[in-house]
Amino acid sequence: MSQHTTWNDQTRDDLHQTLRTLVRGEVRLAHSDHDDIIQTCREVYIDDDCPENEREGFVRFVTDELKTAVDTHAAEQATWPSETDCDRLDRVEAALRDRGILLWQVSPCCDTCTGSELPDRIDEIDRRHPGFRDRVRGYAFFIDQGMADRLADDTDIDVYLAYGWYAPDESSVAPEVYEKNALDIANEVCHCLREQGFDPDWDGTLDRKIAVYLNWQRRTMLE
Repeated sequence: MSQHTTWNDQTRDDLHQTLRTLVRGEVRLAHSDHDDIIQTCREVYIDDDCPENEREGFVRFVTDELKTAVDTHAAEQATWPSETDCDRLDRVEAALRDRGILLWQVSPCCDTCTGSELPDRIDEIDRRHPGFRDRVRGYAFFIDQGMADRLADDTDIDVYLAYGWYAPDESSVAPEVYEKNALDIANEVCHCLREQGFDPDWDGTLDRKIAVYLNWQRRTMLE
């Protein structure tokens, strides 16, 4: 338990609510399996905020909340349309991949972390789709930061896509050349989004991300 935390009925109730919210949001996000959700709850919240003698009780609480959230999610799916925004977003991802552009949905943490992990992600996509590494020329991504919290309250959300160009030799590329090619990548991303019925909000400049408004209804796990 953190030395700065006073443990009482209020902090106990607050932790219950935090865990309940996280579990509901993570189930809707469909990015982590059940074991990973429980492990995150334990490592990020329970071990830090809870006295040792109550930790196992909180893990049981998370397990029960996870079952409830999964059952609720299944009931919600019964009311969804046959084709959801997430289905269309997956088709955008596939269309961009065919064009040599990586779309990484729910990438890690922040722009900097995602940027450092892009080469590994490209290798992973290449294992699933051989030859992708040889033809990749750009990327777009939106990060996972705060998504689970937002989805716990409402599945209507907005995501903001960063984007960029892979230069053949980045050390010798002039800034204006990079900008032109990066904007071309962004325009292709917007084109594929529009083809699937989305209405991306972007002003055409390099310093602004592409905003996409959607109803996050995901039946399949993100890979």
